[in-house]
Amino acid sequence: MQSQTIITRDLVKSFSNTNVLKGVNLKIDKGGQYVIKGSSGSGKSTLLYLLGGLDRPDSGVISVDGESLANYSDEELANYRNQKIGFVFQFHFLLSSMNCMDNILLPASLSKKTSPNKVKPFVNEVAGLLGVTECLDKMPFELSGGQQQRINLIRAISLKPDYLLCDEPTGSLDSVNTEIVCDFLFKLSRELNITLLTVTHDKNVASHFSHHLEMKDGILYQ
Repeated sequence: MQSQTIITRDLVKSFSNTNVLKGVNLKIDKGGQYVIKGSSGSGKSTLLYLLGGLDRPDSGVISVDGESLANYSDEELANYRNQKIGFVFQFHFLLSSMNCMDNILLPASLSKKTSPNKVKPFVNEVAGLLGVTECLDKMPFELSGGQQQRINLIRAISLKPDYLLCDEPTGSLDSVNTEIVCDFLFKLSRELNITLLTVTHDKNVASHFSHHLEMKDGILYQ
């Protein structure tokens, strides 16, 4: 059985004739907790989006669990994002037309392997752990920023993904909510064996990770 890993080889990506990634080589092992540090514009977020199947590289290889993402059609890439990947961004991107529970259950409604009713018990359990049970029936605009980010986190892990990719997940939070979110991310990674890959500028957040990577001018240093 193929071990669960993400491997990239000579990954290149450019925007408007600017080389953002310059031959990135990376190996992420299943269950690990990785942080990518680096200044703004170094290519951290671009790498994260490529690994998550939100964009495609100009050249190079991304292999996830032994399969190359280059071989996936757009539909297969969408299924990959739905079934294997959870995303947590700095800004929550909750849909304003749905209450929080419906926002959380949206990935399940699009899944070919489960349904919202099957996911709900886990959602309710996690909402209790994060202290946002009373928020589930509310609209996003009725919540504080910290509550919105916790709802965003629940949505990201609602299908128990293999890989959780976080782009500055605490960047818009105060210190109290930062601790709540970080503690839960590490607890989740350990208990469900979810691989955690996080981009952050926060040195305190980064210090908790066991594997430190650094991006500088489109090159990854390990």
